[in-house]
Formats: sequence, structure tokens, C-alpha cells
Amino acid sequence: MSGVPSVRGRLIELAQHDAAANMAIDEALLNSVAMGAPPTLRFYGWKRPTLSLGYFQPLAEAKAWAERTGIALGADGDVDLVRRSTGGGAILHHAELTLSLTLPMNVSDTGAREATYRNVHEAIADELKLLGVDAKPFRTLGTSAVSRSEADAAVPAKASKGDEPFLCFQRRTDEDLIVSGYKVLGSAQRRTKGALLQHGSLLWSVSRHADVLPGMQQLAGRQLNLEAFIRGLKRRLETIFGIDWQSGSLESTELEAAEQIVTQRYGNPDWTAKR
Repeated sequence: MSGVPSVRGRLIELAQHDAAANMAIDEALLNSVAMGAPPTLRFYGWKRPTLSLGYFQPLAEAKAWAERTGIALGADGDVDLVRRSTGGGAILHHAELTLSLTLPMNVSDTGAREATYRNVHEAIADELKLLGVDAKPFRTLGTSAVSRSEADAAVPAKASKGDEPFLCFQRRTDEDLIVSGYKVLGSAQRRTKGALLQHGSLLWSVSRHADVLPGMQQLAGRQLNLEAFIRGLKRRLETIFGIDWQSGSLESTELEAAEQIVTQRYGNPDWTAKR
């Protein structure tokens, strides 16, 4: 979809939340858009460094990683811990930009889901190019890639393969953006009846808790303007999806739903330890 925006959407400006709240807000938005709320584009950060486990990743893997790296996990440690509702490897959220896009969509429309994934990543790559950063999809680099459906399926057989790196940004799937051999952007989708959520992490700078993963500022060798990048990306996504993104906020019903979801899942130790 392209051209003059024909649909009014909601833009939730960049704000920081704790780990459980970030995951719960995305889920609340997915449910809300499925029930008729406007398409929503959300930018967010993390109040504390956070390790988010993929839905099917065993908690034991996080503990083993923490022991290897000397990082203390949990509210009293160096890095918070949360389990996502989407698949893939663990992500160390710290010096990054996280975004979510929630659209009304028929759950059976596989083509639209694939197009959404690719369009968001292409928009990000094009905006990075304006900053002098050359980011390419992994599928274009001539190396065997993992399909999007395999990465998002989050089936135990895939998630438990012993040869897969623990951290998501040390894995590669076809649409991941790569700069100088390093992955800088990965996303995942979650579907419900009537709506699609796509959230993704863009490594803006290196984290002291995962210094093997350079961010774009290290790869570019200079400071990059995050505010300008967000403004440009918003315009690109406006054109691609035909949505006029207007600044807004979460409705009171969405905030209440997110609080309940935190209690039930993302802030619940039983949810984190479910595998």
C-alpha cells in the first residue's frame, strides 16, 4: 500500500518502560487493534537493561549465559529478565531503539504478513542509508538464510536446536538487517484474530552487557541522530502503509489491560520459568 495516507493511525512517541510493561503494552495493543482501535506505531526504550527470552527458550539457557558472562539477572542484578510472547533467541535490550507496529489484519493473510515484515525492514534500511549506514537484508548476502515463517513459528524443535546461538543478534534470518557482517535489526510477529503485531529491535549502540554486538554507531564510527531517524522512519511508514500517523497515547482501557497482563504473564515469575 502506498500513496497519500488514507487511514488515520496512532503514533506513540518514544518512551521508556520496564521490561514487563513493554511486553504487556504490545500485547494490549494487539488485542485493542483487533477490536477496532486504530493502527498503532510505537517507539520505546527500556528503563533497565533487559534480557528477553524467546517464548520457547528454556530458562536454564539464560542462567547458563549469565554464569558465562558474569551478569546477574533479575531486579536486584545487572539485567532484568522477561519472557516474550514471540519466538527466536534472547535479546539484550539496552542501547537500542525498539518499535512495534500493530495493524488490523486477517490472520490467514500470509502474503500481507510477509509484506509487512519486509516493508518495515526496507523502510528502516532506506532511512539508515540517509545516515550513511549501508544495511542489507541477510537474504541478499548469498548465505543460506532461515525463512521468516521458521523464525516466527517459535516451535520447540526450532528453538531448542543445540547449534543455535543463545542471543538473537548472533543468529540470522532472511530479512534481518546486516551491517559489515553484524546483525543490527531483528523483528518478530504475533498474530491474533483480526490483528498483527510486529515488534523489532534496532541496535543503536553497543551494550556493556553484550559487547560482542556492536551497534550502528560503532559500525558507522560516529554519533547518529536518533530523533532524526525516528522522524524519517515515521514518514516512510506513513507512505508505505497509507497511514497518517498522529501523536496519541494509550487509552485507559489499554493501560488497565496492560496492568492485568503484567500480573498474569510478564511480571509473573511462573511465566518466566514456564520452560
